[in-house]
Amino acid sequence: MSERTDSPARGWGGFLLILLSLVVEGFDLQAANFAAPSIVEAFRISRAEIGPLLSASLVGVLIGAVFIGPLGDRLGRRKILISCCIVYGLLSLLAAFATSISQLVGLRFLIGIGLGAVLPNALALAGELAPQKHLARATGLVGIGITFGGVVAGAVAAQFLPTHGWPALFLAGGILPIVIALLLWIGLPESPALNLAKEEASGVRAILAPAQRAQTIAIWIIFALVLMVVYLLSGWIPLLIKDQGYSTATASWIATASHAGGVAGGIFASLMLSRRSWPVVAIFAGMAAAALAVIATRDWGIVGLSTLLILVGFFSTGTQNGLNGSCGATYPAGMRASGLGWALGMGRIGSIAGPLVGSLALILGLGHPRLFFLIPVLPLAIACLLALWLARRTARPPSSYGE
Repeated sequence: MSERTDSPARGWGGFLLILLSLVVEGFDLQAANFAAPSIVEAFRISRAEIGPLLSASLVGVLIGAVFIGPLGDRLGRRKILISCCIVYGLLSLLAAFATSISQLVGLRFLIGIGLGAVLPNALALAGELAPQKHLARATGLVGIGITFGGVVAGAVAAQFLPTHGWPALFLAGGILPIVIALLLWIGLPESPALNLAKEEASGVRAILAPAQRAQTIAIWIIFALVLMVVYLLSGWIPLLIKDQGYSTATASWIATASHAGGVAGGIFASLMLSRRSWPVVAIFAGMAAAALAVIATRDWGIVGLSTLLILVGFFSTGTQNGLNGSCGATYPAGMRASGLGWALGMGRIGSIAGPLVGSLALILGLGHPRLFFLIPVLPLAIACLLALWLARRTARPPSSYGE
């Protein structure tokens, strides 16, 4: 049974809607990071105490990706996307009116559950709506929406945080997903692979079957390491820059520039993807590690540091998007949402740890950029080696992929 849509135009129209939904999701994922300096001041807490807030939504994302995301293989990806956009949008509106840090932490956790279910189904559906030969590239490219959403969040933060405070980010993060849910309901087709998925084995047992087990575990480890690095950096870069004497607006713009570099890197990496795409992941992970090591060699000043952070964003986000595309192309259609959901869920263990690792680094006196930016080098190096192993393992004829 074919898993391609009969209408290419409708398929690419759906692809664009999914991309837009992930821009909105990226906005919501990064909202707390950009709001962090203002939240610290508003609730009079220490920088180290902000770590749980930055990790709260990521814990929810883990639960949503692992337990709700795989339901798309059975119930339909479109249904999961629309429902979760509405739910996390309403919760974000509530977060804008939180009166304590504990309320914010709880609401961000619930928001994360909805966000976690959206991503694996969005990635799987995007790949299935595109032509077969572009599956990996489409899956990787649509993930750019997450990074671009971070750029939008940074621009909104720089513009509105100084005058309207942190609630402005959560209000925007509540309205946007409800609007996109309406657009998805009007124009998004269901997965052409849905009936095929119902006929095939899916879920965690399928992706941990003997034929898939080794590569699945390697994929989980890479996701965990890379997402730890991405969220460590995105969560703490604004605070580290502000600590060096720059304004909140300047810190937001520099972090935004890093996200913009990530958009470029994600597009570039996704365009490089093919059926044998794990070498792209290895190259980008290695280059991200090298860029971070260069930052640690000296004090670069604001121009040099900004330039290097753009490169870090380019290669680290390129690694993440390469992961999305490579993982999506590695699993057969019937277990694709399960494979992506569990990989993203295991990756969230790393992303949850990322902001907390930053808090621990500060407690241990590693807050200076020359020390702080050395922390992600080893995880990226390990991810690079595992991606090279997967490149060798999956270098086989296309028919063996189960498509």
